[in-house]
Amino acid sequence: MIPFGGEWLMSDANGQLPQLNWLDPASLRFFFYKGVLRLTVDEHVSYWQVRLFRSFALSEPMRYISVRDAANKEIGLIKDIRELDPESRQAAEQELHRRYLIPIVQKIFRVRHRFGMMQWDLETDRGRRNFWTRSAPEALSQPQPHQCLITDVDGNKYFIPDLSRLDPLSLAILRRYL
Repeated sequence: MIPFGGEWLMSDANGQLPQLNWLDPASLRFFFYKGVLRLTVDEHVSYWQVRLFRSFALSEPMRYISVRDAANKEIGLIKDIRELDPESRQAAEQELHRRYLIPIVQKIFRVRHRFGMMQWDLETDRGRRNFWTRSAPEALSQPQPHQCLITDVDGNKYFIPDLSRLDPLSLAILRRYL
């Protein structure tokens, strides 16, 4: 096993690591047809349904994008979707935005403890939210030293991209749990 972006790549029985299939952005054409993301490669191979996954959703959201077919089999990786043609890039970004919709925390009003759980009351870029989390070590993570990710009991995520941008009261509330 070797580390790869916070995860471990597993070798096969012969000790061989999996080969990464890098896709050439110039050969890809992403587009939507009837609400489904499709892909054509070199105008020769078409995939009628593809899904995109970020390998590093918070630290490298535009890079190392996994492209998978309808059976969830990986077609390959795109090093940087900003290298796609404008129409393909727009379709890829739209699909990623839909998949990775994470509200940005702007203000923390209160955190209350009840029954071994934490109840959060905060403001996000998508409005005020009130939700429950488990204990702080389970609910809070820091992808980068200046960031925080809060995960509620339903698996929804709330992101603070820069702790220094929180108001002093919000930061004081959060620091109790980091």
